[in-house]
Amino acid sequence: MKGLIRMVSMVLGSCVIFGCSTSGDAQSTVTPPDGNGGTDPTVKDSTTAIYRQFFFRGTHNSYSGNLDGMKREGIATQLERGLRFFEFDLYSYHTPKYLETNWLEEGKIASVFDYQGNTHLLSYSASRGVMNIYKVLDGKTVQSYSNDAEPLDAGEREFSLLTLGTELYILSYEYNTGDLIIYAFDGEGMDIIFSGKLGAEKGSLSTFVYKNTAYVSVITNDGSVLEIRKLTFGEDSASVGSVIYEDGSVDIGELVFPFEQDNALYIFKYNAHSAKQFSVDAVDTHADTWSKANSVLGMSEKLMGEIQAAYTDGKLYVNSYGTNGDVIGFRLIIDKGMPNLVYEYNNEGNMLTEADASTYPAENGYYLFLQKGQEVQLSHIDMGKLTLGHDAPGDEVDFSVDNPSSIFLEDWISYIVDWSNAHPYHEPLFIMTELKDYEQWMVDAKWQNIIRLMQNSFGDRLRYHSSDGFSNETIVDNNKIVDGKTPYFMDSNGSKEGGLLGKVVLYIQPNIKITRSADTNNFEPFVTKDGMLQENFLQLKRYRENNKLVSPDWRHAENYGNDIGAHIDGKDDSYISRIFHMQSPDGDGQYDNIRCTDVMFAVSDRPYQGLYVEYAEEQKVKNQLATVSGCDE
Repeated sequence: MKGLIRMVSMVLGSCVIFGCSTSGDAQSTVTPPDGNGGTDPTVKDSTTAIYRQFFFRGTHNSYSGNLDGMKREGIATQLERGLRFFEFDLYSYHTPKYLETNWLEEGKIASVFDYQGNTHLLSYSASRGVMNIYKVLDGKTVQSYSNDAEPLDAGEREFSLLTLGTELYILSYEYNTGDLIIYAFDGEGMDIIFSGKLGAEKGSLSTFVYKNTAYVSVITNDGSVLEIRKLTFGEDSASVGSVIYEDGSVDIGELVFPFEQDNALYIFKYNAHSAKQFSVDAVDTHADTWSKANSVLGMSEKLMGEIQAAYTDGKLYVNSYGTNGDVIGFRLIIDKGMPNLVYEYNNEGNMLTEADASTYPAENGYYLFLQKGQEVQLSHIDMGKLTLGHDAPGDEVDFSVDNPSSIFLEDWISYIVDWSNAHPYHEPLFIMTELKDYEQWMVDAKWQNIIRLMQNSFGDRLRYHSSDGFSNETIVDNNKIVDGKTPYFMDSNGSKEGGLLGKVVLYIQPNIKITRSADTNNFEPFVTKDGMLQENFLQLKRYRENNKLVSPDWRHAENYGNDIGAHIDGKDDSYISRIFHMQSPDGDGQYDNIRCTDVMFAVSDRPYQGLYVEYAEEQKVKNQLATVSGCDE
């Protein structure tokens, strides 16, 4: 294999410096195409197709090392031994567990919040009126505040946290009496800035911010009336205004959660008795007294168990917790006035079963706090984090070989960047990202996180696979999209226009389900057919459609109709799972302008042994730029 690598390097070096010709003209000069994609008519085609029928080796599930006896080795070995195609299965979330312990402190956890870069727990003892605040550091709790010296009157209370600018306020509400206390918290101490009657008894309190103004909402009386009041904060004081919005149509026991989107106010409602159905009220806030503008019903088949909501940085997350420990996370998106509950998350790790669940705002997502007796578990549901794994984040990632000790794509790309920097004239690297659970990539166009990571990492060296997806991306330079139609040119420094020495080509491929009507409701998975979400869906589907990477099925090799299919038909433990061609998706010829360029990848789980090695040896002729029919005419 080392001989093959040396041979490839020698061939590339001699071809890019002197030019290659199968007609014996060893002194031919490699000439770039003109601005219209043509070539110098005085130069023979065979001398211009530097990558004519070029063969690259690679791995399936490049992160899985030697798991299950596949013997892929680690990414470091793969790079050094000449593999140039890498496949990474990706998810768009991660669930670090911040705390897993038995809660032996006095008081029940009443809230979780972030302050000055640290996660905090607030506990409260109803029998003693004692509040304690703890920092969560490295899986342990450290007490940072207690009112033990001056406790509140004993009694049941609920707490709500409110962040306004850089200030954090803690609201303590004694719901049997309607007494409200507002504290300003500075990380170590709390000052009372309001104490009085809220004007509502036997209620349930929450807070929210709308257009940079704070509000408090209370469900009062028999649990069927929602009231909203404005909160005003001074330097060392706060005041509670009169009722500006009232809704008497709340169902008893219903989750009611006001939130802001696109400078408009909405109220999310969910009643466990309604199973898969929820509603969203639009609130007209133009007058001094607000009113309900309309109410729209929504559905989600994935709603189950206990439902909670958390609002973070303009995003409403809805969490579904099942007593069996299954967790599903959603984003509620109002798209052209229609509510869409978009599936974003399913837990990859073990969660407490049969626990009481609650959610709280957190950076890039939300906290999920579970308590079962004395057992407590605090997880951060981190949305938008690019993580590797086969069936879940971290699944089948091998840390026993020379891989990065991380499941985050950014760490793997950083390693590849370092290798590329150390080998500036390397053959092009092809990085394929397969996006699992396509719907989880819809909100915020999360696949663009991959593109930005690669752009920030490789800079001008980055190129893009030719697909309708990349061609429709505003953040992609269309001049850097490469395909099998174009002969690629390079000098010894890889500096000529279109040269690929030292370059990295990015592929994005969503899960195959995105093209199946049974999985996408006939390609209209969202309530809004012409809105932002539907366009995001169609854009992501473009990466799968018209994808010039051909992936034949080894179980039906005859359908491919060439020597590659025949070779796959005789597979052994090498498990050649995918063959990719940058040419006609039908496998029966080339595009009109493909000329003699045919970049091919053979991907294996066992790239250093068995049938795969034999196949790679057979492909040497393609690396040698041997005569190909029609290329020397």
